[in-house]
Amino acid sequence: MADFGGFTALIQEYLQLFDELNAIEQEKLAAAVKNQVTFVEDCMNKEQAAMLRLRGLEQRREQEQERLGLSGLPFREILTRVPAETAEVLQPLFENLSQRLSDFRSVSDSAKDAIEVNLHNIQATLASSETGAKTYTPDRTPQQTTDKKHFTSRSV
Repeated sequence: MADFGGFTALIQEYLQLFDELNAIEQEKLAAAVKNQVTFVEDCMNKEQAAMLRLRGLEQRREQEQERLGLSGLPFREILTRVPAETAEVLQPLFENLSQRLSDFRSVSDSAKDAIEVNLHNIQATLASSETGAKTYTPDRTPQQTTDKKHFTSRSV
């Protein structure tokens, strides 16, 4: 009978990582709603580091599943192929992981939507400034608008 201790420890590491990712996504969502661009950028940097850790966990999971003779199987399939006492330990871990992943996706989608709304508002503001809205120079004097388009107004 195979030892599933390493595999269960790995799943617990996934749970911890998704707790961290969920916290980062919550922070990013709050910053996006408040239009705090620098905080959103900080969150994205933290998220990138966590994603690198996630890739490392994925590689370790694949190695562990291969060691157990369960290579390439999804978690639900693993539960059908392990002894009942092991399945009793793994089942709640898999359910917790599934819930945390679902929470992550939900918050991540909300943050993405908030960021897209902010970008749309910025684009709308820029578009209105091109049609005659007043702009100001750094010394706070009104700037004359001209018909010349700036190079940033072109579509990429």
